[in-house]
Amino acid sequence: MFSLFSKGIFILCAFCIPSVVFGQYLIKGRVTDASTGDPIPFANVALRGKAIGTTTNFEGYYSFKTSQLSDSLIATNIGYRMRSKALQAQATEQEINIQLEPGTAQLREVVIHAGENPAYAIIRNARRQFKHRQPVEAYEYTSYTKIELDVDNVSEKFRKRRIVRKMTEAIEQAEFLAGEDGQPILPMFVSETFSRFYYLHSPELRKEHILKTATKGVGVKDGNFISQITGGNFLQSLNFTHNYITFLGKDLLSPMGEHWKSTYDFYLEDTLAVGNEVCYAIEFKPRRSSDLAFTGKIYIDTTRYALREVEATIGKEANLNFIDKLKIDQELTMVVNGADSTWLPNKTRFMIDIAQLTNKSAGMLAKFDLYNQDFVLNKKHPLSFYNPNLEVAEDFKEVTPEFWAKTRPENLSSEDLLARKLIDTLQNLPIVRTYVDVAELIATGWKKYPYVEFGPYLYSAAWNRIEGLRLRMGVRTNSDFSKHWILRGHLAYGTLDQRFKYSGEVNYLFSRKRWTVAGIRYYHDLERIGLTPDKIGDNKLFYAFTRFGKVRGSYMQTDYELFFKSDVIRNLTLSGSIDNRKYEPQFPFFYKTAPHLGEKSPRQTNFYDTFVTLEARYAKNEQYLMDGNERITLGTKRIPVISFRYVRGFAGLVHGNFNYHRFQLSAYQTLQMGLWGRSNYSFSMGYTPSVVPPMLLFPHLGNPTWLFNRNAFNLMDFFEFVSDRYVSLQFNHSFEGLLTNRIPVIQKLKLRSFMLFNALVGQQSLQNHEFIDHHKLPSRTHYDYGSLNPSIPYMEIGYGIDNIFKFIKITALHRLTYRDNRSQNFAIKASAHFGF
Repeated sequence: MFSLFSKGIFILCAFCIPSVVFGQYLIKGRVTDASTGDPIPFANVALRGKAIGTTTNFEGYYSFKTSQLSDSLIATNIGYRMRSKALQAQATEQEINIQLEPGTAQLREVVIHAGENPAYAIIRNARRQFKHRQPVEAYEYTSYTKIELDVDNVSEKFRKRRIVRKMTEAIEQAEFLAGEDGQPILPMFVSETFSRFYYLHSPELRKEHILKTATKGVGVKDGNFISQITGGNFLQSLNFTHNYITFLGKDLLSPMGEHWKSTYDFYLEDTLAVGNEVCYAIEFKPRRSSDLAFTGKIYIDTTRYALREVEATIGKEANLNFIDKLKIDQELTMVVNGADSTWLPNKTRFMIDIAQLTNKSAGMLAKFDLYNQDFVLNKKHPLSFYNPNLEVAEDFKEVTPEFWAKTRPENLSSEDLLARKLIDTLQNLPIVRTYVDVAELIATGWKKYPYVEFGPYLYSAAWNRIEGLRLRMGVRTNSDFSKHWILRGHLAYGTLDQRFKYSGEVNYLFSRKRWTVAGIRYYHDLERIGLTPDKIGDNKLFYAFTRFGKVRGSYMQTDYELFFKSDVIRNLTLSGSIDNRKYEPQFPFFYKTAPHLGEKSPRQTNFYDTFVTLEARYAKNEQYLMDGNERITLGTKRIPVISFRYVRGFAGLVHGNFNYHRFQLSAYQTLQMGLWGRSNYSFSMGYTPSVVPPMLLFPHLGNPTWLFNRNAFNLMDFFEFVSDRYVSLQFNHSFEGLLTNRIPVIQKLKLRSFMLFNALVGQQSLQNHEFIDHHKLPSRTHYDYGSLNPSIPYMEIGYGIDNIFKFIKITALHRLTYRDNRSQNFAIKASAHFGF
């Protein structure tokens, strides 16, 4: 009996005596970034002086048990300063949260006594597996994306600004968001998006269908446009097994890409458990800190050599503008469907820390969290299903708090809830709303009101020899007015010519999914030969500049137009128009109405042109965003955009003076050149067998101004050459920091070098040349409408420095041929552009 009682007491004591008797301690907590408040995955946490510890998970949490303690806990991670925190003696359970401050990344010293770096064989095997792995035919999954945009680096000078003084109370509350020793941050925008993502391997197609979105932000007005931006589409394509991670127009070299060995240093740290797999932990760092390359750590499965996790960071040393830090964390999971399997990202965290532009400003912090689940393999859809590649459900706004509570992979933290409360406070401040309206005007060029918008401000005023002071105002309706009807117009007036210019346009948008629009337009305004918007391209600043000065080659254009455009199939857009256009030259111009009579032919200045235009444009995998009733292209990924245009003129139809045919083919493409940078080219060729005035031929775009235009021949004068058949090539190559990053004195300036080459082969027939009465032109004239010698191409080369003060580009240009044509043979030109 006593023996049984003793055993019972012993068992009871075993459960009741504190665990310290048996030497069991539990230590847990979270490791976060002191400057952003974001969790730090894969950080090392260990007891000081002992080989006991663990690594944090994707959310930055850690937990481990130990039979012995030390005086403190140490947390380390590549790219951060080491941090230690004291432990409580004899406490059985302790929660220790640690914030790491960013610091200089240092790999451990590697001494190779014989053979190559052991990390090389692992990476080589992993790359071999990537290349030989049989791709699945298709996959799809649901995706949850959470985005937060904050103001950070809130300095004392920034606090003293008038708008910020009104926000003082909000800023003081925001200081609690970053934690005990983190920097204060001020949330400005938060969103949650639930979508379904689809991928087809052959042909390679992607589609994101955004099902639900909730946004809250200062100045957020259009939930539809924001929902397209806040979807996870651009994050879904992040793949470190590719050669590049393309973002912000830059090609960031992947540590697992083809340039891994020449770009990075590697260190095999250890093997450790990641989920159910044992993985190699390999640290990496760029050999040159200014290169567009990452610092971080990769985890590769020891059995399959699959990439399991990635932690990659680019710091302010890299040749990127306005970026203090860019950080990507990604976790991949193996998806199995019968005999088919593949590795797909199930968690991705993306963070951009945008630097202060001046000492009196603040920085910005953008954080993206992406969670994927419900994977399905090899479920193929019809090709038409993937068009458009980004679609927003009609009921995307109809969502309840219960839906998000069920959909979120984890509950909103107290910091998330506080961020939403602060945003509500800020967006109700009148001064904040005013600043948001001003910022929107600067960014878009349009002042928005309910139903209508006025602008663009860039064209509002100009001065030139013909009009004097030119004042202009444009107006257009938006999607609040109608989802289908679009009205546009403008009114301009010149104080010298005392003439009104104006336009009006009515469009009907039949379909957004398969973009289809038709309309009618009337236009009456001053234009210039070869300087119309369709020839200048997207350089709005250059087009505005053409309204100033002498405005040589000007003519009054009166145009009636009917047009139609539709995406008939994916990637292919067909458009057509019928135009009746009147030309009234404002300069000495005479053409022969009966050229077969030679010098006896009557002369005329004004003429009418009635013509039909048919155009086909092919842009494979081009992506778009819908901004109300406007469609904004995001371009294609390294695939040529090809266009073919045919124009047919009819004499005698609605006063038309000329019968003619005109054919034109063009292509544009951007090329990845690896370590050498990035190239792009524009190719164009045209032909007309007809005899018509120079306006209806191919007047090549010259540029005698000091402002550089990438679409022009920058050492050619306006109207210097006109062709009725031609082939042209414009090639530009940016070395990024390939050369300047290797010069210690200027490395910190983040300058970038580039080169360009333009060539043009053309000809103007004798009939077209003699169609113009050159005898009635002044002895000193700029209106030569000269012809190129078909055996001598026009050529110019250029080179220069970009990114001066982060936005100025200086180009030196040399004209190689036709150097005796009274034009510049050498010039230095400037331009400005915003880019990262």
